[in-house]
Amino acid sequence: MLDLSLPAGLRDLLPDHSAHLAELSARLHEVFSSFHYRRVLLPTLERLEVVERGLSPAALAAVLKFVEPGSGEVVAIRPDITPQIARLYAARPDALPAPARLCYDGPVLRAREARAGRPREVYQAGVELLGEGGPRADAEALTVLARALQVVGLATAVIEVGHARFAQEVVAAAGLSAAAREDASVALARKDEAALAALARRGKGTAAARQALPLLAGLYGDRALERAREVARAVPGAGAALADVEAALKLARRRGLGEVVVDLGEVRGLGYYTGITFAGYAPGAGSAVAAGGRYDALLARFGRPGPAIGFAVDLEFATQALERAGVGPGRSRSAPGKTNGP
Repeated sequence: MLDLSLPAGLRDLLPDHSAHLAELSARLHEVFSSFHYRRVLLPTLERLEVVERGLSPAALAAVLKFVEPGSGEVVAIRPDITPQIARLYAARPDALPAPARLCYDGPVLRAREARAGRPREVYQAGVELLGEGGPRADAEALTVLARALQVVGLATAVIEVGHARFAQEVVAAAGLSAAAREDASVALARKDEAALAALARRGKGTAAARQALPLLAGLYGDRALERAREVARAVPGAGAALADVEAALKLARRRGLGEVVVDLGEVRGLGYYTGITFAGYAPGAGSAVAAGGRYDALLARFGRPGPAIGFAVDLEFATQALERAGVGPGRSRSAPGKTNGP
């Protein structure tokens, strides 16, 4: 008997659900366009060497690769779209002068589930701002994300803002061993102040830095920036990261950004992100509906160095949140407008 089931981690999307994803993507692109982001369509397959340049070693373990029968080249099914954007930007400086504002949508496929119940094939829509750094670009990315979530019906989503280097600077200044740094990452993810204090006692760094390490667990929510300034005084290397966040939030608020949650003890994306990071969380979604940040080291790997920032919306989780909120295709939402563009 023919087995009609799908491989593990894959699923069919039936008409109603597919309609939700298609409408969500269309509305997101309306917002992206209003901020002057131009859409690109990218292939599902890439040469493995391109994919390898754009991913962290941990992410490479999830790449699905094979040898093409005709050419003998090793190719990969894209596990992420950002490296493809970087490859295109490097290959076509004639068509994509800096700064380039690009947007996209499409599926990405991983070789295995990131965790139980998480599909291997993920549908995304996102933006990338290439060749422009500084607080203006950071603020623009935050503004576009907030506007996109509002327009599609996720106005109650919480945007969480952090920085890839803040906690990293404190951990480094505390003088932890390589093994202890791994333990610190786990403790930071759990907001485990006691575990961080225990690790700090084993550190070889300055007394001020070791005392600051457990404080990272509390750099979340109300007065997080105020508490972070105390940490930055103890660890001057963290001051530049804090300044990045404060400057971006100041500019973004001038452009209409509402309340956000600051988490400077966050360690998401270390090794990939180089600056400000952010994620969107909506009631009813099983995980973040959007995530992104600054990744200034990536473009140089493709031969066209420069700053870059972007984010991707997970269409599945965003649709899940909308469906659980009773929002379906055709429900009216505010028009994206043009007033908040760069």
